[in-house]
Amino acid sequence: MLNILSFFVDTAMVVLGVKIALAVIALACAIFVICVVLMQSGNSDGTEALSGASKSDESETYYGKNASSRRDAKLKIWTYVCSGLLAVCCIVFIIL
Repeated sequence: MLNILSFFVDTAMVVLGVKIALAVIALACAIFVICVVLMQSGNSDGTEALSGASKSDESETYYGKNASSRRDAKLKIWTYVCSGLLAVCCIVFIIL
């Protein structure tokens, strides 16, 4: 009887530890997704007026022409990866 009780206590402690780890990972992913989305450029051309940047300053070289698209592509990939990880963490957390 004592062995069964200690098994359930040990299992409950493991589940609690996993839940805490999943919550920490989910929180970190959520903060990272928010930051990555804020760093991405918008689709409209009116946002340059807010930051003071102009597109003609960056596009004088070949690297400058494609730098923003490469950066946005990387940020988009990071957004997908972290959003997926956040979703998996939340689903596993709910199941436990």
